[in-house]
Amino acid sequence: MELRTRLLILRCDYLLRRANRQRRRRLAAELAMYSNHDELNDLHALLDTYPDGQTHEIRQILYEQAVRRAR
Repeated sequence: MELRTRLLILRCDYLLRRANRQRRRRLAAELAMYSNHDELNDLHALLDTYPDGQTHEIRQILYEQAVRRAR
């Protein structure tokens, strides 16, 4: 494989990871708006209507936020 091709692949990988981090940060910020117990219960009830594969990332972020709040 040529050096140019390798550099292009590395750059694309870097840009993709950066975009995913930004997307996840925005999602976490939006989910942080659900702060009281009733709102979180409603959100979890809504998530329960979807398959876990589709909601895994959201559930993981909510769990991480709950752990941070408990500290």
